[in-house]
Amino acid sequence: MLLDFQVSNFRAFAKPALFSLAASNYDASSLPGNMITPKLPGISRIKFLRGAAVYGANASGKSNLIRAIFYLKRLVRQSYKSERGEELPHDPFLLNETSKHEPTLIAIRFVAKGIRYHYELAFTAQRVLEESLSAFPNGIAQLWFRRQWDEEKNDYVYSPDKSEYFIIRSIDKETSKENALFLSTLGNLTNHPKIGDVYDWFRNRLAVINLSESSELEHANTLNRFKKDKQGILRFLKQADLGITDINLQKKPLPEKILESLPEELQKQTRGEYVDVIFSHRGEGGKEYNLGLEDESVGTGRFFALIGAWMDLIEDGKVLFLDELETSLHPLLTRELVRMAMDPNINTKNAQIIFATHDPLLLDRTLLRRDQIWLTEKTDEGDSILYALSEYKNAPNNRESLVRGYLSGRYGGVPFIPEGLM
Repeated sequence: MLLDFQVSNFRAFAKPALFSLAASNYDASSLPGNMITPKLPGISRIKFLRGAAVYGANASGKSNLIRAIFYLKRLVRQSYKSERGEELPHDPFLLNETSKHEPTLIAIRFVAKGIRYHYELAFTAQRVLEESLSAFPNGIAQLWFRRQWDEEKNDYVYSPDKSEYFIIRSIDKETSKENALFLSTLGNLTNHPKIGDVYDWFRNRLAVINLSESSELEHANTLNRFKKDKQGILRFLKQADLGITDINLQKKPLPEKILESLPEELQKQTRGEYVDVIFSHRGEGGKEYNLGLEDESVGTGRFFALIGAWMDLIEDGKVLFLDELETSLHPLLTRELVRMAMDPNINTKNAQIIFATHDPLLLDRTLLRRDQIWLTEKTDEGDSILYALSEYKNAPNNRESLVRGYLSGRYGGVPFIPEGLM
């Protein structure tokens, strides 16, 4: 479960931007099913949300918020592979003279296997400057490790020296590299016995999808689920009213041009074949006709890509960050996907979804609470700010139409076009 996430000096976010899933006390009676009560030691009275929607004009910072969490996940999973001297993917704010030379800062609080953790990171293109991990099993902080770059020593300083909670071994220090996260090293190269649950959360419980670009998931999640739950996938497709009566997988030869463009190792792995999804439709006279994925609409392809991720989200209690949820989908389909995630009778494992969107129809008090609606906006200096609707100085009352208020620009987060585009 995600509690909150903060980032600064990353792309459009020059100053610290804090995104929190803590439920607001001002909306205590609103949609109680949208809240989770984890009863964590030290913060047992705080409730958290099953998700949130992020609104904003184009280029206001919505996608950058999701990209920041993707960068963090990738660094945790893959930075241990970096060759010494290779640059980190440092992507600072570029619209002033100083920030490009400053570190990016990231902090995240989450729950793994019932324990609350707090992880902080500061890095430049050249090296990780500081990194720390604390656990709160009894509500009191236990510092597991802090790794800080010392300019005078030209080396890292590790602390605490001695701890009953977490032992930093010689092999952990010797194996770590300047351009790799200590967490990534501990979870992969040295296999520290206490880091497993934390690393597993980043690897298997945190997911990021961008439907507007090639994503790490694409159709893979749905295809991976096909053997064990074909009927569940088919049920999703039928309920979406796409005219599909059946689905099957079929191996086909890769076109020669594509095959030749692949590395030799990948050519051997694919064996010159790819898996195509075959959709059955009922046509004239009740006859069944088969169409490949490339013959279906873009919307059908997008929805098929989402099914596996959504089933994983609900069944495994994951945290999903998703950019442009509504891409090529009908608003009623988008709404139903969000409704499923907010329904405690369906979402029994307390999965959470954070999605960027332009769809004003999701601004519905019967679907989302005010503290589940976040907005991004650009300042006159070109940087992005992030705020929740419940924290807005002129927050809407319980009778106000959120759709009308948002589209009129009352809460910000919309483009300003006083004289039209021409």
